[in-house]
Amino acid sequence: MSEFSYLTAPPVRFAPGKGDPYVTRLSDWIQTDGLSEGDPELLLIGVPLSKSSISFSGAHSHPQQFRQLWTSFTTYNMDEDIDLAGLTAVDLGDIKMHITDIPQCHYNIEEALHEVTSRYAGLPVLVGGDHSITYPAIRGINRSRQQRVGLIQFDAHLDVRDTQYGGRSNGTPIRSLIETNTIRAEDIVSIGLRSFANSKEYRQYAEQQGMTLFTAKHVQQTGIKQVLEWAVNFLESKCDVIYATFDIDVMDQSLVPGVPAIGPAGLSAEDVFYSAYQLGCLRNVIGMDMVCVDPTKDVRDATSRVALHVFLHFASGYYRRLRG
Repeated sequence: MSEFSYLTAPPVRFAPGKGDPYVTRLSDWIQTDGLSEGDPELLLIGVPLSKSSISFSGAHSHPQQFRQLWTSFTTYNMDEDIDLAGLTAVDLGDIKMHITDIPQCHYNIEEALHEVTSRYAGLPVLVGGDHSITYPAIRGINRSRQQRVGLIQFDAHLDVRDTQYGGRSNGTPIRSLIETNTIRAEDIVSIGLRSFANSKEYRQYAEQQGMTLFTAKHVQQTGIKQVLEWAVNFLESKCDVIYATFDIDVMDQSLVPGVPAIGPAGLSAEDVFYSAYQLGCLRNVIGMDMVCVDPTKDVRDATSRVALHVFLHFASGYYRRLRG
């Protein structure tokens, strides 16, 4: 789109035409032909980057698969009696990626988010891409807002790998945020960490820095409601705003076969959808992302559908926040 320096229009639009006047599909709801007058309430942005993944990943193809599924689902949340068609949502397209230069890709992400959030008050939703995108995205948003940001991370992994060993990757976004003073370590809560997916040394680093860690087992024993309530109260007591990042590999491998790092004993769909809805409701949540979905390894788009439902539950909470 010409009005943004670091964004390009969606390469393909999936809109088959409205056949039933009583059914509104996501493809009918989300605008894909540019910004209309006014300030959109939801700003969807694709981030097609996976070269920075430390393991093979086709997550760069997720934004387009995410869009293709819009024809398969409606805007109506039956459980909450919410029709998302009452929100204004715009697909701003994809952030421009360099073919080979990963630092340039990260620079483009930061600049794109700074540009978008400087001009519009709507809430940005990023469709990754691998988890390296979270670091530059938060930096870009924070340049616009200049506030103390708390982070709730849903992830099987700590993502605090030392950047000396391979540079910034999908294993380093949390460490990058800490070491550049973008977010204070004590303002980060990580939920859903799994055994046999992390190292003792990186756990020690995270705890010494001041991060709060909840394992998947802890969530299963305590309940997601209590864990999330604690995390929100903890961050709201000291932070101005909160950002949420959902690495889809936080969920059990039976639910998300199309993530690069599948593993057993992850969080349930109900846990993650509940969290997304509750965070969408919160007035001080300023953005979210969904990362690490690889459509090339997926089975019948199962993982992409889960990620789409994370967005839909978050959007439902956001509707409740704005409309009551």
